[in-house]
Amino acid sequence: MSFEQDPFRFQIGNLQAKIMENILDSVLDARVNYSMDMVTELDVNVFDTAFAFGANNYFRVTNDVYYTTKAISGFDEREDGVSIRYKTLLMEIAEVRVSQSQGFNPIWNIKCRTKAIQQMKRDKNPSAISSSSGTAYVRAAAKKYGLEFVGEETSKSIKINKASGDSAADSVWTVLTNLASSAKFKLFEADGTLYFASMKWLLHKWGTKSIVVTVEKKNSKTGKKEKKDVVRKFIPLVPGRVGKDFELMSLPEMHKSDNDPMESDGTAVIARMNGTSLRPGMTVFVDGIPSFVGYYLINTVDYDELSPNPVSISFMTPERDPKDVKPLPIGPIFKATGDQVGPGVLIPFLEEGITVPEINPPFPQWRGN
Repeated sequence: MSFEQDPFRFQIGNLQAKIMENILDSVLDARVNYSMDMVTELDVNVFDTAFAFGANNYFRVTNDVYYTTKAISGFDEREDGVSIRYKTLLMEIAEVRVSQSQGFNPIWNIKCRTKAIQQMKRDKNPSAISSSSGTAYVRAAAKKYGLEFVGEETSKSIKINKASGDSAADSVWTVLTNLASSAKFKLFEADGTLYFASMKWLLHKWGTKSIVVTVEKKNSKTGKKEKKDVVRKFIPLVPGRVGKDFELMSLPEMHKSDNDPMESDGTAVIARMNGTSLRPGMTVFVDGIPSFVGYYLINTVDYDELSPNPVSISFMTPERDPKDVKPLPIGPIFKATGDQVGPGVLIPFLEEGITVPEINPPFPQWRGN
């Protein structure tokens, strides 16, 4: 399976006025950033001859942007394999910078983010969205602003703070982020879908391959353990034929720590052809690296448009609550240093003012000319 690389498509304008213009010929470079901790972001540098664009308000904050991207296998896809999907995302200009190029003409740097999320941040009337539960509120907010929704149920309820003193009223986005924090969920947007779930819930739910495994789960009604077949979906990040669809350009870089709430994490560089369709929330399987074999959730995806460069991703195991982290064993206790000449030997010499000549100095002596 391989994809034909789709050309970068970029339009800017005002949808309300029904004016959208393709300025791709003036785009110098562009970089796409997806993250489980933020919304989709497109960073673009545009060459502006004699301020032709700037003088006509092309880069006004909140101007509309169309960006076409390539995605694979939707979250609810049940069959193995990959289905190509081209999505045109509605974004808006969130940040603008201008600087001089090597010549006279300026270069505009614009950061574009998903318009629906930017509108949520400006909506200071979150109580207008009615719901029966926390998850229902997030679903209703997504629907109001034209986003698809994938989420996990939570018993937590929303809390809305009104303007008081120096504190501003909560926006819809603030209410959502506070709810996610309270439920210990991740809240992020990718390709027009709002995700609201724990990392543990997301694991094994999104990928291009699947296996069926038998696991033991406790029955909430009877309290007894029962065997049940579950489907695990994932993307293999392995060398050889199995991993050819998402070819590794180098060995993944892995990390593990004794005090990190994330059991382990890593980064990888993936061939561009299919790597540009990876997204946060997808499950990857890493193999061939001792002590790091297992399933991970993609956390970030970064790649350049208008470039043959490969795709960089980072991934991690689901975060664990501190109460669920098993401490490492204390282990046998030894002396703090391996020095055989301890204080018991040195102190008598120091008290008598006796010095021990150093036969082999640790550093070569400098001899001047």
